[in-house]
Amino acid sequence: MASVRTVIVDDHALVREGIARILSEAGFEVAGQAGSGLEGWRLVRETAPDVAILDAVLPELSGIELCRRLRRREVAVVVLSMFDDLEWRAEAARAGAAAYVLKGDPPATLVDAVRRAARGEVLLPPPPPAPSSLTAREREVVQLVAEGRKTSEIAALLSRSVATVRAHKASAMHKLGAHTTAELVRAALERGIVRIPGGEGVDGRP
Repeated sequence: MASVRTVIVDDHALVREGIARILSEAGFEVAGQAGSGLEGWRLVRETAPDVAILDAVLPELSGIELCRRLRRREVAVVVLSMFDDLEWRAEAARAGAAAYVLKGDPPATLVDAVRRAARGEVLLPPPPPAPSSLTAREREVVQLVAEGRKTSEIAALLSRSVATVRAHKASAMHKLGAHTTAELVRAALERGIVRIPGGEGVDGRP
């Protein structure tokens, strides 16, 4: 089997270097490293890896959202995380990750996950449906917000008052822990609540 081509995306340089050393010693090719989600997205497009090792929490673009993008490019993803939590694992599985490895696991666990992911194996169990406490109307409003619609446009489309639309949006923001419109859209995308037409990410890139 040809050498497995990998990239590493983590916002801590020491962590990246440690992972790179582990992978290189195991016989994998490390095609590059990135320190943020957007840098990782660019790196993948430039290097076309077989497997991407992503930190679950990244600046600019989360590891989960980046995982969704990479699934469309048929790049296997191993999510690396410090969170030993069922919901984090479920989010990674919903995003299309092949494996979820804890940062405290032995190096051999990461090596095995990368090797099996490169073979097309999926080590994560099928996830439950994405939870959402949003009402149907709130989901409609958030979807239209994600599409770039103004409040007045949404009100006209849904035959509701501007005040009602604002109330639905505020309720959705509260439920998703968002403080700005950008945070609302990002949170909804990461939970699979909405989709942006054409498959763009929250920064407008494909």
